[in-house]
Amino acid sequence: MPRQSRYDEAAEAYDGPSKTQLKQASLELQDLGMELLKLSAAQLDAIGMDERLREALRAHGRMPTREAKRRHMHFIGKLIRGGDDAPLRRALIAIRSGEARLLAEAETWRDRLLADDAAMTDWIKAHPQSEIQPLRAMVRNARREIATHQDADPDGVAARGRSKAFRDLFQMLRIALKAGAATTPPEQRDTED
Repeated sequence: MPRQSRYDEAAEAYDGPSKTQLKQASLELQDLGMELLKLSAAQLDAIGMDERLREALRAHGRMPTREAKRRHMHFIGKLIRGGDDAPLRRALIAIRSGEARLLAEAETWRDRLLADDAAMTDWIKAHPQSEIQPLRAMVRNARREIATHQDADPDGVAARGRSKAFRDLFQMLRIALKAGAATTPPEQRDTED
């Protein structure tokens, strides 16, 4: 009969997570807290969470030193650990996917507006709340800059990237789309997808 040491008996008796696993889980919750800190106040208010956690997230910015912020992140991780983190993760995924969709839509609109004048009419129909004159001027400037840069680069790919108006047009469209998404009721947003 093989002889068992007392260490083997202790290892068989303990089935819980190791200290390393617990620390890794704690760090993951702190990372989740860091992602929550990147959200705006309106986005945080839209997420259902414990009020103590919401207040701790708001207080983090008022921490005076790096060490205070580090300790406060431990506290935020503890608050998240005390509740259910699954709704917070789902809300972050939804926010990230919404932002990615918004960026893709702004890029599509920018390409359409630069390619065709009829796209401006489509934009006005889809987004009547946006300011049209600055948008028309930005489209005109982007087309002019791209044409100027395209003389030096016949491929045109680098010409678009170097054009300041091209990038500014994207930012203008992104802001207009974001403002339109904020004013659209949730039931209409679901049907537009």
